[in-house]
Order: sequence, then C-alpha cells, then structure tokens
Amino acid sequence: MKIEIGVFCGTFNPIHWGHLLMAESAREQAKLEKVLFITSPNPPHRKTDLLDAELRHELVVAACQDNNNFEPSRMELDRAGPSYTVETLETLATQYPENVRLNLIIGEDNLPFLGQWKGADHIFKVCRILVAPRVKQPVHVGAPTEEKRPPADADIQRLEIPQMPVSSSEIRKRLREGRSVLYMVPMPVDKILHEKGLYL
Repeated sequence: MKIEIGVFCGTFNPIHWGHLLMAESAREQAKLEKVLFITSPNPPHRKTDLLDAELRHELVVAACQDNNNFEPSRMELDRAGPSYTVETLETLATQYPENVRLNLIIGEDNLPFLGQWKGADHIFKVCRILVAPRVKQPVHVGAPTEEKRPPADADIQRLEIPQMPVSSSEIRKRLREGRSVLYMVPMPVDKILHEKGLYL
C-alpha cells in the first residue's frame, strides 16, 4: 500500500491561516498521512524583509502544535548553503521506504515557473505536485519571470481550497503599523509575534 507524505516548503514569513488551510486541504484531498512544514532558511529568490530563520521556524512549530498531521521540519535549517527543493526531496527520499510517495505542495502562482527550478526534471520524477489556487501575490525580486511549465507527463493534482485573502506581506505591514493580526494567524503565533515584537 502506497503511503502519501506532503512536503510544504516555504519561508513562512510569517506562517498564517492560509498556509494551514492549504496544507489541510492537500492532506484531505490527496489522502496524505502527514504534511511536513519545512522552513526555508535562505531561499535563493528571497533576500529582503526576511525574519531570522530560527524565529520563523518557532512560529511554524507554534502553528502546527495542535494538529498531529502537521510536522514541522528543520531539515533545511540544519543544511548549510542555499535551500533548493530538489535537495530536500532527495534527502527525504532516502529517509522513507519505497512505498512512500512524496507530494510537493505549491501555490498556483509557482506552477508556471516550476520548470526553471534547480533539478526540475528530477522533481517531476520523484513526487506528485499538488497545486493550490492562491490569491495572486507580487513576484519577489529575483524570482523567475519567464514561464517554463512542467512536462506533459508530470503528475499534477489541482486542489480545491476556499480563497482566504491573507498574505504574509500584509501581516508584516499590519504589525509594523501596530495593528492586530489575530485570526490572520493562529493564536499561539500571534502571542509570539507580540511577545517578541517581531517585524516591528
């Protein structure tokens, strides 16, 4: 019997309800045993306005603490150098038996550029791609601008997710303005944000 594991990589800057809803929808619709939340410490396309990786991961742990199907992972934090998804998938493939299939969860805004990612051909071979519809976000500086779509034989499943127009950038903006973000983020995350004065 094949076991399905979700892989959700991101800066989570900070993590919010939209991320959690995406992961839960993927878990339900793709029959995932669990979803790994992998905090990216040093993504090649993000250079500015990025909270310290350990603090971002602390928020991820807090957000996942009440869901046994969500598992925060430090694997990219503990690996030196830039974070590339293909390397993460390769490492995970060695940690699980052959009857486990990895499922990479991405936002729809990333799909047109997935073919440009490092090791894209290998990514398409080793996992299924779960694509979540998302409210369109601004393109990050340094992100790919030329589309290179996945090959026709790539295993891609589109998810159905209620639209939740919450973004990390809006949360950062509100925090800097001294405004509430409670219920844009889980309560344990909100508590850490305010106790530590993050993003101020």
